[in-house]
Amino acid sequence: MEDYFDNCGAEVGVLRRKLQSKAEALLILTQELEQCRTERDQFKLIAEQAQSKPVLKKTSDEQLSRGRLTAYSDNSINGYNYDHYQEVREQNKALRYEIQDLKTKLREAYGDIKVLRAGAAEGSRSASVKEVMPSHNREELVEQLEGMSARVCQLEADLRGVLDEKQELVTERESYLCKLARLNHQLNVLLKSDASRLIDIDAIVMDNKYLQEQLHQLQAEKELAHQALLKYKSMLDKKRNKGVVKLGSQSSTMVVTHKQVQELLERGTSAQLPNTEATLADLKSLCLALLEALQDKTLALAHQKKANKILASRIADLEQRLGRNTPVELLQQNLSSVDVTSLPFSLSDGLPEKIESPKPSSDGDPSLVIEPTTNGCDTDTNDSLPQDIQDLVTKALQEIQEENLKSN
Repeated sequence: MEDYFDNCGAEVGVLRRKLQSKAEALLILTQELEQCRTERDQFKLIAEQAQSKPVLKKTSDEQLSRGRLTAYSDNSINGYNYDHYQEVREQNKALRYEIQDLKTKLREAYGDIKVLRAGAAEGSRSASVKEVMPSHNREELVEQLEGMSARVCQLEADLRGVLDEKQELVTERESYLCKLARLNHQLNVLLKSDASRLIDIDAIVMDNKYLQEQLHQLQAEKELAHQALLKYKSMLDKKRNKGVVKLGSQSSTMVVTHKQVQELLERGTSAQLPNTEATLADLKSLCLALLEALQDKTLALAHQKKANKILASRIADLEQRLGRNTPVELLQQNLSSVDVTSLPFSLSDGLPEKIESPKPSSDGDPSLVIEPTTNGCDTDTNDSLPQDIQDLVTKALQEIQEENLKSN
C-alpha cells in the first residue's frame, strides 16, 4: 500500500511538472505572439512606404521625360542627366525586388501568426479541460490506463503461449500421421493386403465382435444338441422300441418318434384304451416327453431370435457406417491433404532392418520375419522419430508378432 501511495505521489509530481512546463510554453508563445505583432506593424509600415515610392517614381519619370523632351527639342543631350536617369532606373529595379521580398515575408508572417493563434487556442482549451477535470478523476484515469497496459501485456503473453501450443499440436499431428502410415504399412505387410489402401481397424473390430457373438451362439446350440443327444442315447441304450407302440405294455423309459406319437393318438379314443396304471404311466411319460420337446423347441426359438437380433444389430452398424465417414477415411483425408514424404520422420527408423515371410523354426514354432518394403512415407534414413513414438511403434510390432505366434 505504501508503494502504491509513493507511486501516486510520484505521478502527481510528474503531472505538476508537466503543467508547469505547459504554462511556461504558453508564456513563451505569448511573447512570440507579441513579437510577431510588432514585426507585423513594421512590415505594414514598410509596405506603405513601398506603395508611396511608385508615386515618387512616376513624378521623377515625368520630370525626366519633360527634361528629355526639352533636351531633344533643343537638340542638346546632357551627360549628367543621362547618368542620373540610369541611377534612378537601377534604384527602381532594386525597390521592385525589395517590394517582392517584403510581400513574401508578410505572407510568411501571416502564416506564423495563424499557427501561433491555433497553438495558443489549443493550449487554452487543454488548460480549461485540466481546470474542469478534478485531480482525483485524473488519478483514476491514470490507474485505468496502467491496468489496461498490464492487461494488454498479459494478453500478448497468452497469445504467444497459444501460438506455441498450436505449433506443438501441429507437430504432434504430423508425427501421428506418420505413425499411422507406418502401422498401416506394417499391417498391410502382415495381412498380405494391398499396400495402397488403409486398413479399416473399426471394420475389423466390428467383424470380430460379430463373429464372436456367432461363435457363442453356435457353442450354445452345440451344447443343447449334445445334451439332447446324450439323453436320447441313454434312453436307447436302455431299451430300443421296434414296431407299433402300445400303451400299457411299455415301460416308462421309451423313445418314440413323431410319427409313432401321431399313430398312437389316431388309433382310438380314451374308451378303447385299457384303464390300467401302466397306461396312465405311459401317458404321463408321453406328456413329459412332449413337454421336453416343446421346451427344446422353445429354447431353439430363443436362440434363433438371439441370432436374428445379432444380425439386425450388424445390419444397423453397417447402415450407420455407410451413412458417415469412418475414422480411417478421415485419417486418409488427412494423409491426402498432408504430404507425408515431407514430414521430418522416416518409416525405416525404429523398425526391424530385415523382415521376411513367416518361416518355421527348428522347434516347430513359426517365427515372424518380414522383408522391408518401400512405402510413400520413406524419407531420409538419417531422420529418427521421437523416443516415445518409437517406443509405441516397437511395442505395437512386438504385440503383433506375439499374436501371430500364438495363433500359429
